[in-house]
Amino acid sequence: MEWTLRLVGAEMDGQSRSCDVMVISRPDDLGEIANLGLTLAEAKQLLVSLQQAVVAAQAHHHAMFRPDCGSCGGTCHVKDWRPHRIATLFGEVRVRLPRLVCAGGGCGETGRSWPSHCRSTPELDQLQARLSALMPYRVAADVLQHLLPLDAGTSPETLRGHTLQIGKRLSDAAADQSPAAAAITISLDSTFIRSREDGERHLEVRVGNVETASGARQVFGAVTRAETDITTLIQRTLETMGRTDITEVTAFTDGCPALRTVLTNAGVTKPTMLDWFHIAMRLQHAELAAAN
Repeated sequence: MEWTLRLVGAEMDGQSRSCDVMVISRPDDLGEIANLGLTLAEAKQLLVSLQQAVVAAQAHHHAMFRPDCGSCGGTCHVKDWRPHRIATLFGEVRVRLPRLVCAGGGCGETGRSWPSHCRSTPELDQLQARLSALMPYRVAADVLQHLLPLDAGTSPETLRGHTLQIGKRLSDAAADQSPAAAAITISLDSTFIRSREDGERHLEVRVGNVETASGARQVFGAVTRAETDITTLIQRTLETMGRTDITEVTAFTDGCPALRTVLTNAGVTKPTMLDWFHIAMRLQHAELAAAN
C-alpha cells in the first residue's frame, strides 16, 4: 500500500498551490509488528520534506516584498541574490533572498526585516540548551541526532557554545529585570576533588550562595584555573540578585585569604565573617589542641 502526502497551501488571493512531499510505502498486513505505522527514518524524512517545502514557500513570498528606501522613500529594486543556510529542528534549510538597493540614493538592505546574522532558529537553540543542561554535551548531541533529522549543530562543541550563549543572555536579562535589593548575604567556600588515580588532575572547586532579605536565592560554582572567571561570576550573580550602589552586602567565608581576595575583586569590600560551621570547626580544633 502506498500513500502520497501532498502539501496544499492557500494563498491570500484565494488561490492554492500544492506539491507532493513524500511517498510512503508500507505492507498491507500486520504479520510483523515492526510494519506498524511509520518508522523513525520515514518520520525524519517526512519532517525534512515538510520543512523544506514550507520554508521554500515562505522564502518565495518574502522575496516578493519591495520595501521603500528609508532615506529617500523610493522603491528598492533587486541588486542580486544571496543564499542563506539556517539550522532548524527538522534539518538545515537553504533560502535564496534578494539583496535590495534603491535606484536613487544607492542605499541597500537584505530583504525585508531579515536577520542576516541568524544561523539557527531559536527553537533549536533552546532545545539544545535544555538537553545540554540535563546531560553531558556529547550525550545531548547523540540524543538530538538520533531523534531528529539534524544535519547541522550536532557536535558537542556547538551545543556547548550555544548553551553558554543562551545562559549569558538569560543572566543579562535577569539582571536587568531584578528589583533592587536592600541587603544581600553571600557565602563563599572552596573544596578539593582529588582523583583516585595517580597523576590525574586534582580540582579545586569554589562554590557560593547568594540570598536576599526577601528569600530569593541563587547558587554558583566554578573550577579554579578553568575558563569560568569566579570574580565575574560573583559580580554577575550579585547583579542578578539586585545589587546596587547602596545595597549592603554581607560576606561569609572560612577565613581563607584567597577567598577574601576574590570577594574584594568582585566588589565586596566589607570585612568577611565566619559562619557558624567554620566557627564550630575552629572551636573543635582548639579543643583538640587543648586536650593534647
